[in-house]
Amino acid sequence: MNDLPGNGYVAVSKFRTEGLHEWQGDEGMTDATHITSAIDANTQATLALAFEQRTASLIAWMSLGVNASASGVEITDEVRRDICERLGVEVEES
Repeated sequence: MNDLPGNGYVAVSKFRTEGLHEWQGDEGMTDATHITSAIDANTQATLALAFEQRTASLIAWMSLGVNASASGVEITDEVRRDICERLGVEVEES
């Protein structure tokens, strides 16, 4: 997984993977350690993808609000900051 700016699941995933590798080192390569590692990897990947999908949804929502002012959608500075943080770019004040 890439080190995606603003995605906290990347760091958590690396930390948990290191812990599982230590456990595998202590316990050995057993069915339990293999299954646990696979489940944890799948869970972390799903959470990371959900985070990235949320970022894409925020961007789409922002585009809708900017392009369709009649919709009554208001894009706040908080939403802009959240998007910029997730993308790892400087916040551009409106």
